[in-house]
Amino acid sequence: MPLEEYRRKRDRSRTPEPVPDTDPAADGSDHDGGRFVVQEHHASALHWDVRLERDGVLVSWAVPKGLPVDTETVRLAVRTEDHPMEYLDFSGEIPAGEYGAGTMTIWDAGTYRTEKWSAREVAVVLQGQRARGRFVFVRSDRERRDGWILRRSDPGTARDPLPRDTLPMLATPGPLPLGDGWWLQVGFGGERVVVRVDGGRARFTDADGAELEVPALRAFGPTVGATPLLLDAELVGNPRRDAVLWIGDLLHLDGRDTLDVPFADRLALLEGLELVGPAWRPAPAYRDAGQAVVDAAAEQGLPFVVAKRGDSPYRPGRRSDDWIEVATTAPAPAARRDRPATAARPGRRDGVGRARLTNPDKVLYPLTGTTKAQVLGHYLAVAEVMLPHLRDRPVTMVRWPDGVEKPSFFEKDVSRHAPGWIRTARVGTPGGRSESADFPLLDDAEGLAWAANLAALELHVPQWRVGPRGGRGLPDLVVFDLDPGEGANVVDCCRVAERIADLLAADGLSAHPRTSGSKGLQLYVPVTVSRAERTAEYARDIAATVAGESPRTVTDVMAKARRRGKVFVDWSQNNPAKTTIASYSLRGRPRPTVATPVTWDEVRACRTVDDLVFTLDDLPGRIAEHGDLMAPLLFTERPRLPRRG
Repeated sequence: MPLEEYRRKRDRSRTPEPVPDTDPAADGSDHDGGRFVVQEHHASALHWDVRLERDGVLVSWAVPKGLPVDTETVRLAVRTEDHPMEYLDFSGEIPAGEYGAGTMTIWDAGTYRTEKWSAREVAVVLQGQRARGRFVFVRSDRERRDGWILRRSDPGTARDPLPRDTLPMLATPGPLPLGDGWWLQVGFGGERVVVRVDGGRARFTDADGAELEVPALRAFGPTVGATPLLLDAELVGNPRRDAVLWIGDLLHLDGRDTLDVPFADRLALLEGLELVGPAWRPAPAYRDAGQAVVDAAAEQGLPFVVAKRGDSPYRPGRRSDDWIEVATTAPAPAARRDRPATAARPGRRDGVGRARLTNPDKVLYPLTGTTKAQVLGHYLAVAEVMLPHLRDRPVTMVRWPDGVEKPSFFEKDVSRHAPGWIRTARVGTPGGRSESADFPLLDDAEGLAWAANLAALELHVPQWRVGPRGGRGLPDLVVFDLDPGEGANVVDCCRVAERIADLLAADGLSAHPRTSGSKGLQLYVPVTVSRAERTAEYARDIAATVAGESPRTVTDVMAKARRRGKVFVDWSQNNPAKTTIASYSLRGRPRPTVATPVTWDEVRACRTVDDLVFTLDDLPGRIAEHGDLMAPLLFTERPRLPRRG
């Protein structure tokens, strides 16, 4: 029945949503089109619900980043249950604990024309105030019925792409300029940043173009909504706790490049956006105000005022006499960016059970200020989904005792310092310093806390488990480690992964993708084998096949000289003596990135490196949305690895 699933998920006594008692009668329409609504849904994760009238119901998709604004952008879309026609006008608060809890507002509404409607492709022309043009939904899943991608396909619509990397324009130090036509904008002595907002997600880069982690302003992107923006701003305060964003200029607005728009007009556009929130607002600017603004800034202890010519364009990365930085008499701030202090933080975890953290406020990731206590917080947040993948697998730890900017070391044998309650397994180490070593087996949150206290940011495991008598079991996983060489990146890895998945499917096998947390992508396949060498033999054959098909972009040879501009399919990681990074493990990179399971929809939609970069801040939301995407690796019934050729 059309609305049975919709009613099943909702309690009419608790939600304000319309819940009709009966299904709609067939309306006899010719399916040429009808009404549509796009609703902005601030649920556990911000997304936009696109609903099209058809057969008396609203056929619905959830689009995490909103409608694409140009023909180059690909968005994920998830087909959801049909909604009643009354939902065309619905907005309001869905109570906590109910399905879809959060705030729902109408982002746009109008009519649409159908160009194609089939089980795998829906092409429509939307005619709304904000959503106008031809959009195509294409079903992209192999295993899930609800996975789609969404493209815009009306190239006649002139829209400028949102820039990926932009440097802020620079002012020339000097005296207060005389004459009319100058705007005086207050400076706060913070850090200059460029803020890129796309699909309700904000990305911050500094004056050198380096990306910044600003968790204190995580709510900023969702408040902007679906409108693509590029902003010049100042970041004041601690980016992890109490940062304030003072927005000074608008460089791109909803598909329009505004760099050549006069400053006075850019300022008017910025003010019209009403970007005012608990920790962000436009920087004050005054036209032809003169010395009075400089004196007022000095009285408030602010270090400078920037005089901007009203007719000036914005020139990224360039210093211009159209902008004059006028110093006040106030003393300059001691530091432009406050790093996290060592004082105790509310809610900080100093250990779990018998595992205690020493020096919990020690910063292990200087770029983001991430501390040892926050590393523990990550491992506790992912413990429920991570521990089943660690169970009975000997762990090789990579430790950064002085943080990721200092040297690290691998540790396998923990016999000299592991407490008695850490379970260990004596495993042979051919080619190692000794014939065997006592590897830790991390079974619970206490074990993860013990590893966190050692600054063991990376946890590596083999593709086999320790048997009931402590011996090495046969491999139960095949791994394809896709490593981009110089000139290639994870986007290229995704294309190779799709081809490998097709080859595996032909052999009756399912691959499960995961980022490495570094540069590449990995595919894991649960299997049964009768001898340990079979997994490496099979993986080598698949790698050779893909490399033979695409020799200009793929290689199965490890030599770095052969990998330039190509993706290396590393089949050798299936050697029983080797390990790969564990799912949900942190990586020892400048930022606290995580080896993160992803969906095939995300792999197919990947078009930029940033599409598949996840840090510890992203994981709780992803787990809440997807659960453990690696769960199929834990099934006891595993297909037998076939012979190829």
